[in-house]
Amino acid sequence: MIERARPARRRAILAVAVAALALGATAAGCLWKFGDDTFGSFCAASVGGEEHCVGENHGPGAAWAQAEKDGALPIEVWATWPNNKTPEEIVASETSLGVWFGHIDDAIAYVRDDARNAESLRATLAGKLARLLDEARVRQRVLLAEAPVDAAGNFTAAMLDKASAEREPLAAALAADRQAMAAVQAVFDQARSDVALLRSKYAGVAARFAAYRATEAAAYAALSAQASRSDIDGLDGVEQAVLATAREASRSPGELTAEILRWSATLQVFAASFDEAMAPHRELLATHGAVLPDMTSGALRSLNAMLGYVKGRVARSDATAAALLGGIALRRQALRVLQMDEGAREAVAGARTRKASDAFEQRARAQVAALSAAPPVSEKLGLPLLAERCGELLALAQLRPLCEAAGSSWREVGCAELRGRFDAAEAELRTGVPQKIAAGLAALREKGMAAAELDTAQARLDAGDVKGAAIAYDAAVRGAEGT
Repeated sequence: MIERARPARRRAILAVAVAALALGATAAGCLWKFGDDTFGSFCAASVGGEEHCVGENHGPGAAWAQAEKDGALPIEVWATWPNNKTPEEIVASETSLGVWFGHIDDAIAYVRDDARNAESLRATLAGKLARLLDEARVRQRVLLAEAPVDAAGNFTAAMLDKASAEREPLAAALAADRQAMAAVQAVFDQARSDVALLRSKYAGVAARFAAYRATEAAAYAALSAQASRSDIDGLDGVEQAVLATAREASRSPGELTAEILRWSATLQVFAASFDEAMAPHRELLATHGAVLPDMTSGALRSLNAMLGYVKGRVARSDATAAALLGGIALRRQALRVLQMDEGAREAVAGARTRKASDAFEQRARAQVAALSAAPPVSEKLGLPLLAERCGELLALAQLRPLCEAAGSSWREVGCAELRGRFDAAEAELRTGVPQKIAAGLAALREKGMAAAELDTAQARLDAGDVKGAAIAYDAAVRGAEGT
């Protein structure tokens, strides 16, 4: 009975694997809330929230509504097995599997078409359905393996027995080989038929991706130009247009992403099924020097590249929108200042100058305090760690031109804190830090540390790259303490 149902069951497994690997799955563990779960349940869980399950007669929307009260998106939705049968009975029954597959389709369709939330669709696709599907596949493989009927093997044995009885061993071997090659040819023929359909559908995905990629135009550039010409009243409209553009840029690739994920999973399931079907014939193929063809890796790499582009494009859109909104806010502030009388403008300018001066003074005091303290030392060897100290000294030295410039009036309070430290900082950079690095390297050599890391630090020191030498030296000290 198991063997007779095997082709149909494998087709069922492949169908749900395509759906669920592209659309996700896992084991059940719901907190039953309401409804009849005889034929399975719909479950949902938000980020950080508990799992909510309802009977299948209430539909996935009821589970979503309960999970939505718990916390933030995304919300993952899945379908559990029918509850009136054991797992073994479910995987052995095409009817039970059909019920469950239908519930999976309903759960995915709700997230994609009704909730229309791309992040939740991603969570559902990568969530609990896959592990539940894997468990079903494992159980079905066990059932199929319990009492297999090896029709080809039986036929081959019968042929060998008959030929042996007729004292024709060579003819028997040739007959068995022809039978095996016929089985291999049948697998290849089926694979060619399957891959032809997949190729046409993959071409459709590629065409939709090409159309999407062609839409990456200069929408934000036009809005930026419009913002730079707008008055205060017009900026509100530009700001709303930027927000709408950003929302559309994040929403529009959701369906394309789901389709790419779906076909990526389809190709992976096809490749796995083909390998599984060819597994019994690998020895025969090796005997004849035949190599299994790679039918999917190129398409999978292409699909992954599509996903990478979609993700990068959304990130670029978000960053551009954020920068443009920040610029609009600054322009609005500037236009408001221009509308003030002269006294008000001077007051605003004075307040901003004081704020900048206070911030610079606080920074200067923090730098002085940091440089007044001794550099930290390593825990075991007691050697100074100098990379951070070197960075502080360089930052201080870079401020010297600003404090000596004629237009440094708003920085004057902070510069007064720093002027007495400039000469000492430059001297420490020229001689103090290099001497400490050299002494530390010598100590490490005495302790027998490998010369490669020490030579790297010494080479940078000899080239005058004090900061690079300090970084390499600190790495050598920490490496020595870890050994």
